[in-house]
Amino acid sequence: MPPDTSNNSAPTGRPLEVLFLCPWLPWPLNSGGKIRTFNLIEAVRPWARVHLRAVLEPDQGQADVDALAPHCASLKAYPRERAGALMRLTHSKMERWFHSPLLIESVRRELAETRYDVVHVDELLHARILPPPSENGTGSSPPRPPVVQHHHKLDTVFSEHINRNRGLQKHFDAWKLHRLERESAGRHDHHLLCSPGDADILKDRYPRLECSVVPSGYDPAYFHPPDDAPVRDPAHLVFVGSMDYGPNVGALTRFVERVLPTIVERRPDVRLSIVGRNPAPEIQALASERVEVTGGVPDVRPWLSRATAMVVPLIIGGGTRLKIVEAMGMGCPVISSTIGAEGLGLTHGEQLLLADGTEDFAEAVLGLFEDPAGTREMAARARSHVEANLTWSKLAERLASVWRSVSQEAAQAG
Repeated sequence: MPPDTSNNSAPTGRPLEVLFLCPWLPWPLNSGGKIRTFNLIEAVRPWARVHLRAVLEPDQGQADVDALAPHCASLKAYPRERAGALMRLTHSKMERWFHSPLLIESVRRELAETRYDVVHVDELLHARILPPPSENGTGSSPPRPPVVQHHHKLDTVFSEHINRNRGLQKHFDAWKLHRLERESAGRHDHHLLCSPGDADILKDRYPRLECSVVPSGYDPAYFHPPDDAPVRDPAHLVFVGSMDYGPNVGALTRFVERVLPTIVERRPDVRLSIVGRNPAPEIQALASERVEVTGGVPDVRPWLSRATAMVVPLIIGGGTRLKIVEAMGMGCPVISSTIGAEGLGLTHGEQLLLADGTEDFAEAVLGLFEDPAGTREMAARARSHVEANLTWSKLAERLASVWRSVSQEAAQAG
């Protein structure tokens, strides 16, 4: 998917020098987190030079590094290593999974030798790889730049949901994540989140933090209704997302088992396409004459062009919410749970339909089926909203503004 490179305003001043630390290489673009990180790095180029330092996953290699390198001012990637016994005891599973001693050593050496305006830590899982603030630059070493701690989602909230009632070991792992979050809040004053809801949770836990919000966006040059757009199917629902992601699996399972039968009673012709890579066994088991499970597809746009609507029946918040914005860019109507669409500035009945609970969600779908003219008008308003507010270039400018503000505040503090 090509990036959105249109800029909504000209940069001012010299570009910021940003050390960008990521626990995974944001390439290929096969997950919401990678899509968000890549597009922000690409679109922020008028305002910042991003020096990306990332951890390679086992299935990534030099070809992925070479593909991503032209989009960064500099790029270095390091292999991850198996954690030792002590780290397995003291660090959460997610933090251990992306552990790379070579990256830690290289980043700390780089900070002692090179001056950056700001360090962007792209996940909570890398909160500890920087030296503590007390180990500031001395002598000829530059002072440590200010840090922006980014959260694609609040890992602690996510862990609480998926590990509920799953035994002592899972609870212990969740406790270790909470401890990591507390340490990050103690080390880093500035935190960046995808939604106001996540920002409110973090701010309530740690009132001293400065929290900024940059939601996820889309590329209007890629996600737009085709000139030869097909007529939308009369009762065809679609869900798009990674189908090995726990919240998606749970949401679709509940939708098919509880909501879809109610819809079928009044619309026997209804169909559902579940579009997304790596469908879990629970998702594969949902396949039937009425439910299509596609697995990964090279291009989701044909499904978003044909479907009557996209459903987003999530009950766990957080995350990138990319697919809602992309669907709206394609002119595809959206029906979502309240928490599924949080943080995008969308209004029920204006740009989408919001529904919570089995009966309410089913009634929202049926109401949309029965009002095609009103549905088209709502989808047009949604497309106008995301084009005005949620393109990657607009969001990257907001990100650059956060970085510049943090850098200037640190410079004024001396």
